[in-house]
Amino acid sequence: MVYTKNLILVCTGRDTVYAAKHGIPVLHLCLGITPTGALQRLQLPTVQARCLLGLCDPPRSLADCNADRLAADLVFEAKRTGAPGVFADFEHDTPRGRMLLAAFDKALHEAEIPFYVPLACGRSLTHAILTTPTALSGGSLTDYISSLQGIYGAARIAAFLQPVSQDFTLPSNSPNGKPLTDTERETLLGRTGSQTFFSRELCAKYFTYTDSEGRAHFVLFDDASTLEAKLAQLSGCGVQAVFALFPDAKQLLSPS
Repeated sequence: MVYTKNLILVCTGRDTVYAAKHGIPVLHLCLGITPTGALQRLQLPTVQARCLLGLCDPPRSLADCNADRLAADLVFEAKRTGAPGVFADFEHDTPRGRMLLAAFDKALHEAEIPFYVPLACGRSLTHAILTTPTALSGGSLTDYISSLQGIYGAARIAAFLQPVSQDFTLPSNSPNGKPLTDTERETLLGRTGSQTFFSRELCAKYFTYTDSEGRAHFVLFDDASTLEAKLAQLSGCGVQAVFALFPDAKQLLSPS
């Protein structure tokens, strides 16, 4: 049986209903910020029980706004829906974004509502739980998580289960390779006849091959078994919340 105790599914619409049938918490990206600085309901969760509220990145055209008032509205909405937490899905680290996040962090902490923020945007926050992607191309997943826990405290680190499927040309100076679809990867694997291996450090599978120009390649990828292994490793590290997009985690769920 796959360990899903700490899994939180990021989904919308019918996916929310499906996840609820499994008793798995859901993060619903249903809130936004208007250009005039008001909280906006983008869509209502189909199922609100155990549903965390997701707040989308503010528009680049956002005018001056009252961050404290917006934070108070966010707290009100979370209490109104009985949300067990709020996730600020901010993609850009900007001065305006940092001002908003600081206000949200203070207000939600005072209301005793867990607040999740991507690590890249929340390093300066005092209380927020910082989420980091699990897609690594080097080092060790457990060492990486442990290092963050040493900096911010174990209770303030969460993870985002992010499957990887990338082709790296060696030597590689970038942490990112060429993205491969599942079909492209399987075709490449069949054409090269390479053997796959499991990396305990990265908690992912890989294979190598040499292209027609004699260049060495390293292909790193996840499947259901490595995602399951990542969940187990993260649990072993004491990570209390692991977010995953529904399409990525669906293969880990038992048939309803």
